[in-house]
Amino acid sequence: MRFIFLAAFFSGLLTVSFASTDSLIIKGRIQNLNGRLYRQASFINFSRNNILQPASELSKQAPLQPDGSFRVSLPMLFPQEEIYLDYGGKAFTTFLGSPGTVEITFDGDSLGKAKRLFYFAGVNAEANNQYPLYIEAENKLGESSKVLMAPRITNPKELLGREFFKDFWLKNTAEAKISATSRAQLRLSAVQNITKNNILSPVLYQWIKSVTDEEALQLLYEHAMGTDYAVTKDLLDSLKRLDGPPLTAQRVIWANRFGNYADVVVESRKMANPARVNSLPVRMMSALIRNNTPNLSLEDRQHLDRITANGLAEKTELDFLNKLFAKNEMVLNLLFNFERQNRIYEDVFDSTATEFLKVRYLAQNMYKFTNQQQLLLSKHIQSRTGIPQFKQSLDEIVALEVRDSADVRKLVNFKGLRTDPVEALPGYWLAASNDRGTAWFNRVLEGFKGKTVYLSKWNIEDGKSREELDFIPTLQARLPEDIVFLYVHLPNEETGVSDILLKQYIVRHKLKGVHLFMQNDQMMDLLFRLNPLDAATFSIIRPNGKFAAKNATTPSDTQKTIQAILQAGK
Repeated sequence: MRFIFLAAFFSGLLTVSFASTDSLIIKGRIQNLNGRLYRQASFINFSRNNILQPASELSKQAPLQPDGSFRVSLPMLFPQEEIYLDYGGKAFTTFLGSPGTVEITFDGDSLGKAKRLFYFAGVNAEANNQYPLYIEAENKLGESSKVLMAPRITNPKELLGREFFKDFWLKNTAEAKISATSRAQLRLSAVQNITKNNILSPVLYQWIKSVTDEEALQLLYEHAMGTDYAVTKDLLDSLKRLDGPPLTAQRVIWANRFGNYADVVVESRKMANPARVNSLPVRMMSALIRNNTPNLSLEDRQHLDRITANGLAEKTELDFLNKLFAKNEMVLNLLFNFERQNRIYEDVFDSTATEFLKVRYLAQNMYKFTNQQQLLLSKHIQSRTGIPQFKQSLDEIVALEVRDSADVRKLVNFKGLRTDPVEALPGYWLAASNDRGTAWFNRVLEGFKGKTVYLSKWNIEDGKSREELDFIPTLQARLPEDIVFLYVHLPNEETGVSDILLKQYIVRHKLKGVHLFMQNDQMMDLLFRLNPLDAATFSIIRPNGKFAAKNATTPSDTQKTIQAILQAGK
């Protein structure tokens, strides 16, 4: 299939305005903020979730004023959302946000000392002030050895601690459901333990019940994926709550597990009925061609309208559709592929689950599409989606994907690639070569003698690689600037990867450092030098050029990796 890039078609999409949303105003003050504390941390970081991306928190910084006051606004896609406060790694808390205003105060002199640090006023204040009491009660419950009369004689440690998972995965479906439900009920019971001196906030109760219920749902989907992929009707029915409040980290994890489950079920359905997967109804094809092909004549539009109305097409009309399809093949391929996938979603799942899977389709496959294709697909998917929270969630992550489009274009258009790394953008160094893999790698490494190198071996199509590389910017922020981050992209043996998509991914995920793009023969030549030569494996190289660890800790194991890198430099 040829892919014709239609710049004029996309020009309007690049200026898309994202949907307006409600906002949460967060304001407050750090009392007794002194100069030393201000120099160490001059802002507070507030983060929230997006239901489509479990590894992505959306953050915003609130600068501190000299008197310790701060103010920031966050968008609210759901009526209630968990918000996470981080003050320079010195103080953390979770609270429930809603459209409106919340005021937070805490004492700078009490950091690391006070049993209760944060005080809330405004929206959900009662629930947020009681939340730390719930966490304390749940922790105490988890340490208790008091015998419980659950469906079997047990104790809180068994249900809330590591013991729970020792045999959970070995249980049958009915037993697993009993265990997950018992665990959820026990966690929720901790709420009752805070009512001795307080009137329980109904908002807190519903918040915690949502978290405990949805952890149980997450566990049951994980159990299904580890056994026979059979789920009960009530587990499928639970998906109707995906678009309801509150949006929590636990909701995002559960939604992700369901998405993983759905991927396997959908692939199985495709294999069982390939004819349905590879086709679309004539009416739909005709409508997609009519609505997404520029410069159609009046006669062509009327012909397409007749096909759409009748739903039947003779060979001559199919030839007509194919001729028009070829005029805008790249765009129509994107839309046809999505609609084929969507047909399977609608065959298998209910309306809310299908709506979620529609928007997740793009969220999970962003790395496969250029910025222009992302915008096009997003516009089409949102036109086919009826749940505002899902549409706005997709809007939000597409906006993040395309915000660096100017830098992506600069990197894509860079023509100065050489054997030795060249800085194509500030902080981004690229290299390519036809030399043998080992000789080329050794030459590049020689240029970094005297510096510690953290080597990432990755492939853009490997999910584990993408997951781990998301932690690289955090790792870099916490290490000295002279640490070299070297990336070796491992090619696929059978299918190539677009340079445009590779460079777009590097910029979007802020993978600053030195990037080597390997060919298949170069990769084979490096098999022993860089063993293990697998995607999502990492190595640490000492300043003398020798390996400190050929199979080093991963970026997600951030603290251990930082220690290992610093130790290698001594």
